[in-house]
Amino acid sequence: MSYRAGQPEELEKCSSELFQTNVVGNVHLFHNFMPLILKSKAETKKVITITSGVADIDLTNNFEIDIGALYAASKAAMNIIVAKFSVQYKKDGVLFMGISPGLVEVGHYADGT
Repeated sequence: MSYRAGQPEELEKCSSELFQTNVVGNVHLFHNFMPLILKSKAETKKVITITSGVADIDLTNNFEIDIGALYAASKAAMNIIVAKFSVQYKKDGVLFMGISPGLVEVGHYADGT
């Protein structure tokens, strides 16, 4: 979903959908699986989420990435949620981290390198 300037209802709908998907959905997933993760006998317990380079402020500024502001904001919010979970569960031996897969062609970047 994209947002066009001058359409506040569209902005609110788009940002809400992205936040629900990229943040709230993952928080629910983390909470639902934590009992199983905590029971794991693995030396290092890991929880990994998919993030995006467009959520990185330096990357955005250095490469002048001006698209997907709301998507980027929702992924940046997810990054801080991952950091907070990591701090909370570090004492239990659980590592939370976000991984960015890089540029993924979804029909918008025919000339992406």
